Amino acid sequence: MDALTSIQPLIERISILSSSNSDGSLQPHTRKELQSLVKKLGFALESPFETLNRLVVLPFQHAVVRVAIGLGIFEYLVEAGESGRTIEDIRNRTGVDATLLREFCPFNVPSERVYKTDLMLSCSARLLRTLAAIGVLHQADEYHWTATHLTHTCTNPTIESGLKFMFDFIGPVFQQLPSSLAKRDYHCPTATQGPLQDAYDTKLAGWEYILEPRFADSLQDCNKFMKGRREGSVSWLDFYPFAENILAKAAVSTNMVLVVDVGGGLGHGLVEIKEKYPEARGRLILQDHPKTIEQAGNGAGFFEPMVHDFFTPQPIQAPKIFLIRQVLHDWPDVECQKILKHLAAAMRPTYSKLLINEFVVDNVGASDFIVAIDLVMMGMSGGMERTTSQWITLLASAGLRIEKIWTLNGETESVIEAVLDQKP
Repeated sequence: MDALTSIQPLIERISILSSSNSDGSLQPHTRKELQSLVKKLGFALESPFETLNRLVVLPFQHAVVRVAIGLGIFEYLVEAGESGRTIEDIRNRTGVDATLLREFCPFNVPSERVYKTDLMLSCSARLLRTLAAIGVLHQADEYHWTATHLTHTCTNPTIESGLKFMFDFIGPVFQQLPSSLAKRDYHCPTATQGPLQDAYDTKLAGWEYILEPRFADSLQDCNKFMKGRREGSVSWLDFYPFAENILAKAAVSTNMVLVVDVGGGLGHGLVEIKEKYPEARGRLILQDHPKTIEQAGNGAGFFEPMVHDFFTPQPIQAPKIFLIRQVLHDWPDVECQKILKHLAAAMRPTYSKLLINEFVVDNVGASDFIVAIDLVMMGMSGGMERTTSQWITLLASAGLRIEKIWTLNGETESVIEAVLDQKP
C-alpha cells in the first residue's frame, strides 16, 4: 500500500469531523478523535529519520521548558501581550549570558550588526528558538518573541507544577528504567526494588523517599499537580449515583460514619461531597500520614482529620463507604492486598461499600496519557494502572467483589463499586 492510499481514510475522517458542527463548536469526544487522527496522520507521513528525530528530542524539549519555567520566561511573555518581547528584553529580565555581550563585542566596535549577531548566538536566543520550534512560544521576527496559547498553558500553576515534578524528580527515574529492568530480567519492579531505588541509591519506597526534606519542592509540585488536575477534571460525583447508591441507603444515627476517605490528601474528595450534597448526614473522616493531616488543619470545619497508616488495621468500623482515590495505583499488588484486606475487615456485610476512584485501562487503544502514568507508577513505586480483569483479580484476593464499574470515558478515572464477597 502506498503512502497516499494509507492516509486517505484518515484525511477523509478528519474532513468529516471538521465540518460536523455547523455552529463551529467542538464537542470533547470529537476533539479527542481529531487529536488521535492527526497524530496517526503525522506518524504515517514520517520518514524513518523524522521518527528518529521526534523520539530523540523529546527529553531535550522537556529540559528546555524546565529551564524556561525557572527563568520565568513564559510569565514575562504573557505579561507583554501582543507586543511581545525582544531578545534583549528577555536577556535583561532573566540575566542569562549577561556578560556575553562584553566578551564577544569589543567596546571599540559599536556595530549594530555585531551586536545583533551576538544576541542571536547567545544562550537566550538558542533557548527561545527551541521553545518556538515546539510551539510553546512564537518568533515574530528575528529579534522578537510573543506568547502562544501554549505559553499561557505553561503559566498555569497545575501545568507548571506537573512539568517541574516530572523533570526534577521523575526524570532521573526514567533515565534508569532500561538498565533497571534489564538487571532484573524484565520483571516488574517492586515498591522497594526498581528504577527509583537505582536512580537515588535508596532502599525506601518512592512515596516514602519523596518525604525527605531535600525533596520538599518536588513534593509540593506533586501535590499541586494532583490537586489541580483533580479540580480541572470531571468529578466522579458527576457520573456516579452517590445519592441513590449511598445516601439513600445509609443508616440514620448521630454517630454514623458516612465516608472514610483513605489516603485522601488534604480532603478535596470530602469537600466535593459536602459541596454537592450539603444535606448529607453522617461523619466524614479524612485519613492520611501525619504531615498531610497537619496541613489539612481542622478539616474545613466539617470533616475529621485522622492520622492513619493504611498498611495497618483500620480503626473505623462499619462506615457506609470507604473511599480510596488514586492511591492503589501507587503500589504493586502485594501492598494493595494489605491495604484492601484491612478495609475489608472493617466493612459491615450487606451494608458497607468500597469506592475506588482510579483509571481502568482499556485492553485495546489505551490513552497515551494513562499508559504514561502507568510507567510513572512503575518507576516510582512498582505501582500500576489496572485493567478490568486486573481489578477483579486484585479485589478478589482481598475478599471483595466488584458490583459495577462506572466509567465516563477512557481518560477519566472510573468509580469501582465493591462489596464484601460473601461466599454461599
